[in-house]
Amino acid sequence: MAKLVSLIAVPHDPTLPISERLAHEGKADPGALPALAHLATLRQRLADARPDTIVVIGSDHLGQWFMNNMAPFMVGKATRMKGPFPAEIASWGLKSCDLPIDGKLARQILRGGLERGVDFAFSDEFVADHSFTIPLNFLRPEDDLPVVPVFINLLVPPVPPGWRYRQVGDVIRSTIEDDGSDRRVAVIATGHLSNSVGGPNMMRSLVEPESEWDRNIWRLINENNIDEVVRLSTWDQLFAVGNGTPGFLGYVLAFGLARGAPPSFAEMVATKAQPACAFLGWDETSLTGGRA
Repeated sequence: MAKLVSLIAVPHDPTLPISERLAHEGKADPGALPALAHLATLRQRLADARPDTIVVIGSDHLGQWFMNNMAPFMVGKATRMKGPFPAEIASWGLKSCDLPIDGKLARQILRGGLERGVDFAFSDEFVADHSFTIPLNFLRPEDDLPVVPVFINLLVPPVPPGWRYRQVGDVIRSTIEDDGSDRRVAVIATGHLSNSVGGPNMMRSLVEPESEWDRNIWRLINENNIDEVVRLSTWDQLFAVGNGTPGFLGYVLAFGLARGAPPSFAEMVATKAQPACAFLGWDETSLTGGRA
């Protein structure tokens, strides 16, 4: 059967690629350097896992689906994954992406989800926005592997509660492991810690890089108390912290994939250079309870 050999959860903040470019010029904010270092570490860990394909779990930021048409969970099954949007490339200087999609695994996730109680939507017409391309550009800059994009709704109520994201993560892992091949599969999930987009709270990290919510959630993650993390991860609770904080549900989905295994790499960066960022990684040994 196919193996889940690497699981990584990282932010997709557009300030990160901007900081990377400035770092090459020796002009980056020193507060951004730890985040870039953690991304480099996770890039190497992903390379060491020798994956054959990567499942990438991200979200659309109302770039193509809106309040009147937003699936909770959707698998992209076109022949290629392209992105991000031209406006994102122009605004943030992002790199473009054009990767083959692993159609066999995409269809396996769709069928396996139906067998396990998850009715994934699917699409052959989509653009992968910065939540997909930024993590891939950092973690697999070679652009040499096929991918399967999985879109999750983090923006348009009603948003499923945390327990459902955890459950869907577990189901995605089951569909990978039931693939029937000997492929090595990696998963990259992305999201936020506390975050606000627009309004007076958008710049709060310049005054308070690490919120009380960040400290509490990070403590629970370090304790591997995922049941409590999930209990605190409803749309209403997360939105009350900041309108972008429901992006944390991307991490909750990763906890479902991990099935209770603590991460083998866990770092939080809270500086004035960008909103608080969480970097989590599970290697093959940690995902299989010590069995490589």
